[in-house]
Amino acid sequence: MKKIIQWLCGFCLLAGLLCGCRTTLIQDQMETYAPKDPALFSDEGIDAQAYRLGAETEHRMQSKILRNSKSFTISFWFKPEANFEWTTLLSMGRDDRHVMQLATSGNPTGERCGLNYSIQSGNKAYRVISDQEATVETGIYNHIVLTQEGNTVTLYLNGQQTASGHVAKQVKQLRSEELILGKSLIYNDPQAEGAFQDFQIINQAWTAEEVAAEFDRFYPKAVLDTFHFSNMDDLTGNLWFAENPYRELYFSWTSDKPEIITDQGKLTKPTKEQGDQTVTITAHTERQGQTFTKDFVFHVLADSPETRLKRDQIAVNNDFQTLMNENDVLPASAANGSELEWTVLSGGIELQENRIVKTEAAEKVKARLRVTLRQEQLSETIERDVVVLDEFTGYVLSYFNGELGEERGKLAYSRDGLHWTDLNQGQPVLTSELGNGRIRDPFIGRDKSGDFVVLATEGFDNPDIYLWRSTDLVTFTDHRLVSVSLWDPFLKMSGTRAWAPEMSYDPEQDLYYIYFSDPTEKDESALYYVATKDFEHYSYPGNFFKPGYTVIDGTVLQTQGKYWLFYKDERKAAQTIYYASTEALSNLFGEAYDQEFLFPLRFMEGPFVFPVNGENSFYLYEDYYPYGTFHVAQFSTLGENSDLRWLDESEYTLPNEDVRHGSATPLTEKELQRLLDAYPPAEDAVSEPDGIEAPSQN
Repeated sequence: MKKIIQWLCGFCLLAGLLCGCRTTLIQDQMETYAPKDPALFSDEGIDAQAYRLGAETEHRMQSKILRNSKSFTISFWFKPEANFEWTTLLSMGRDDRHVMQLATSGNPTGERCGLNYSIQSGNKAYRVISDQEATVETGIYNHIVLTQEGNTVTLYLNGQQTASGHVAKQVKQLRSEELILGKSLIYNDPQAEGAFQDFQIINQAWTAEEVAAEFDRFYPKAVLDTFHFSNMDDLTGNLWFAENPYRELYFSWTSDKPEIITDQGKLTKPTKEQGDQTVTITAHTERQGQTFTKDFVFHVLADSPETRLKRDQIAVNNDFQTLMNENDVLPASAANGSELEWTVLSGGIELQENRIVKTEAAEKVKARLRVTLRQEQLSETIERDVVVLDEFTGYVLSYFNGELGEERGKLAYSRDGLHWTDLNQGQPVLTSELGNGRIRDPFIGRDKSGDFVVLATEGFDNPDIYLWRSTDLVTFTDHRLVSVSLWDPFLKMSGTRAWAPEMSYDPEQDLYYIYFSDPTEKDESALYYVATKDFEHYSYPGNFFKPGYTVIDGTVLQTQGKYWLFYKDERKAAQTIYYASTEALSNLFGEAYDQEFLFPLRFMEGPFVFPVNGENSFYLYEDYYPYGTFHVAQFSTLGENSDLRWLDESEYTLPNEDVRHGSATPLTEKELQRLLDAYPPAEDAVSEPDGIEAPSQN
């Protein structure tokens, strides 16, 4: 009878979700709930519909079972978008002294804990606390069960009991029927944000076996819900399917058009005669004798003017960055043959045969540009606000010294990007009285207006990063510590480290991605990110790049209509630098080029890459850390046909013998002169190699 009731409950919940009403089934034994507002539906989820709670949202429901019963079970699935301490899953009470609350994690004893339950009566609180690992995981549905049998409360997470204990009060003694989803009644705790599925209240306490059976009913769907592909609209390369078990489940894949995409993910591009193809790839898994599936629909486009224009539009949009320089020459055509026509819509610049010329004397000139792409009879336009700087004539190098515990941020400069001279006579420039004061991995980037943003690691094992803002790298403002790394088991993030922070700006979203490393010894840690629009408010962390092995030290380059991520592969057999690519930062990074070493030796880390001024090429520096030196390559093309060429050590010089992981940033002549005035090099320093002179400032 119990299983029949459960089956009817799940069926009735789905019906309630579709009509947007609350359904009560067999009131004396079970209650199920669905959202009253169809506008709050989520299109993704283990049953394709879910009730989503946001930071400003709550959902209230009435429960006669909780009001009257000595024994009960609350069961639901929750896919959180964040997991901060004391995030409230549900609460119930009649005033601020008589409250029941369930939270994802906390620290009631001064030490971090996982899922926890509390019931407060008068001035006394009773708690049931799980150990710290038993917390919800972001990005996947978690099954959460709370049972009470008399005065004994038991907590379950994903089919496993995590805590059990005795409380002096029962929920029915609160004399309230109203249960609040996602919000605390008495504390200013974080609200639950995410999707809820299959919320049930049952008039009996489930056994451990019944909890496990309910978990098995949805668990494979919860895992399948985590599978995503970033290139489904225009698949141009082979797919990668995981062969190893994931969360104890094995998966197989089938294609409905194996002549286009095989069951192994190999792509055969359609001919013009075949035209565009839509291919459904189905993932299969089994558990407890049941088969579960999820479909993924891919569009494989045949060659046509429409396809070429679409791909050029994406590439040009990526190359159309908000920062430009005087005398930049805008391209007249795109990679797939589209003709490009550029128009100045407003601002203090003009185009002379596609070359940008300032008509205002300011260092930073605002303008608005439009580019029209034409492919045969088809056309598309892109418009963007830009800031035009003077030409770049030199570079600044940020780095730190290797004295453990006394690390500080230092600067050097160069005219050619290969021969470096210390600024400030080798003394620190980037220092801080915040945190532990240890400045590691300093990175200098620019915001969309051309001002500088400086990021750095705080010491070694700290979840915060240093941030400075500056218009000239001489005067620094808005200096702060920003917490970016949080404990999250699903992300495999320890919340104890934030190494080598860097940032990239996405003009399509008007969003900055700050990415960093938080490697752990036992897990396959990814590169992580937080996003911000204003450097005041930051998103919850997410995976920036997750290839299935531990990676650190990411740096991003935008070129060839794509974003390219250089990173260190931490596997013992690798310990070197590879790179990955994406056509949109919003899709994050997927395809990796990790089949052969870029440099033929192991023990490389801390890559940084920057454009060669006046050329269509780039320099890549890699820290050869066992020997305290760098190896340098030059290239103009990445991908399958990369022209990466490693320079001889005689072709470049570092500012001193103690240079560690940093970054290099191009500078205008005025910016460089301000640095030289503020932080003069040593009197006997030679700043330019033979044959290179400083340009005139006139």
